[in-house]
Formats: sequence, C-alpha cells, structure tokens
Amino acid sequence: MILTVHIDNRVISLGCYEKAELLVSSSIAVNPLGTADQYAAEIQQVLRFRGIDTDAIDGAVISSVVPALTSRLKQAADHLINGGKTLTVGAGIKTGLDIRWDSAASVGSDFICNAVAALREFTPPLVVVHFAGATTFTAIDTHGALVGKSILPGVEESMAHLCQSAAQLPEVSFAAKAPLFGRSTADAIRSGVLYGTTSAVEGMVSRYTEMLGGSVTTVATGGEVARAVVSLCGGGILFRPNLLHDGLYLLYEKNRQESKK
Repeated sequence: MILTVHIDNRVISLGCYEKAELLVSSSIAVNPLGTADQYAAEIQQVLRFRGIDTDAIDGAVISSVVPALTSRLKQAADHLINGGKTLTVGAGIKTGLDIRWDSAASVGSDFICNAVAALREFTPPLVVVHFAGATTFTAIDTHGALVGKSILPGVEESMAHLCQSAAQLPEVSFAAKAPLFGRSTADAIRSGVLYGTTSAVEGMVSRYTEMLGGSVTTVATGGEVARAVVSLCGGGILFRPNLLHDGLYLLYEKNRQESKK
C-alpha cells in the first residue's frame, strides 16, 4: 500500500493506494510547530480511523508547497512505512513531462502531480485548474508539453485578507451556495467570492482555450471550493477531486520501476 501526502499552507491531504486504486482520502491540519513524531501519530490515527491497516503501508510519496514542513513529513512517513521508501517530488525525480517554462527546476510539485495525472486520463491540449492555497492554471499543449501557468490568490486566503484589511467587514467562511444578491455583509462577501471566482475561472479558461487552440479539455481539482465553482461553470469543466494524489501515486510507481532498471 502506498501513502500519498500533499502539504499545502493550511491542510495536509492524504491518500492510500493499493494497485492503483484509491482506498481512502483524508486530511489533517497544518501545525507549524508539529514534530515528525506528532505528524506520524496523527496520520496513523486518522488512517486507522478510516479503516486502513497502517502496518500494510510499504511506501510513501510527498509533494509540498511548504518547504519548512517537507522534511518533518518525510520523517513522519518514514516512521509509518514498512520496508519501502519515501519519495519526495522535486529535483531528481523522473516525471516524463516536457516542461517548457523558464526554469523547469522551479516548477511546483503540485503542478507536476496534476499534469502527470491529467495526461494519463485525458488527451491534450488541456487546462488544469487547481483550487488550493492559490488558484492555479496550467496549460498543456497538443503535444503534452507544459507551456504556461497562471497563479491567482486562493479563495480562503482572499477572504481572510479582505476581512483583516477592512475593519468593518466580519470574518466569514466560504459557502458553496450563496445568493448572488447578498442582503447582509456576510452574504455579500460570500457572493463576491463565489461568483467572482467563478467568473475569473471562466474568463481564464476561455483565454487559455483560445491560446492553446484545438479541442481543449479543462479539468479542475481541489476540495469544497473547486466543487462549488465547477458546478457553476455550466458543465464545461470536469472535476477530479483526487487528481493530485493520483499523480503522486503515478510518480511513485514510475520512479520505483525506474530504480529497478
């Protein structure tokens, strides 16, 4: 069984795969002060609660957008696996991708994982939209090459910044359903964030599609925010909530096989 781990700014998402099948997905909160042992214990507890025999985990793979936590989560994964190894997506990893950005070495691991999984399932050209700490767009041309990206502020981070920077605005949480015409300050914020994000995504996807040309497939991934926005986009965007973790698993298997050659 392979453990997949993605470290974002607020949440660490987890997956367990056996023979390419996702058995369970879950998450834990980021604790900036958490030790490797604490993370290992928490991951083990969550997975066991979801019915996973953690003694059967024999490999792990990690992607991270929080460098300060990467080594601690790698140590945590090392504590959990039996007889295998922990792979970190980064320099030296075999991806099979043709990356045509200015600095291929600086490509975020989340971009890599999403692209690997998207290319396995869909025929390019592709647009991949990832809703996380930031909302990102990846352009993959008809030859399967990564040819561009865009990064927007993430929805939850935007809401938090808005409420913190405007003294009279209350703190509100994201709502997957909100009235377009807000009749309270809280609903007005939720409306602006939900429908504003939807319009931004539709606009960016339209521009990406025009630039790429051909029959473009757009796939989105992420959690509650992604699901809500995709549902408002009129069916033109496919939703794959576990795309990044699918990519992590594919990368683990690719590099495991490469190491045997």
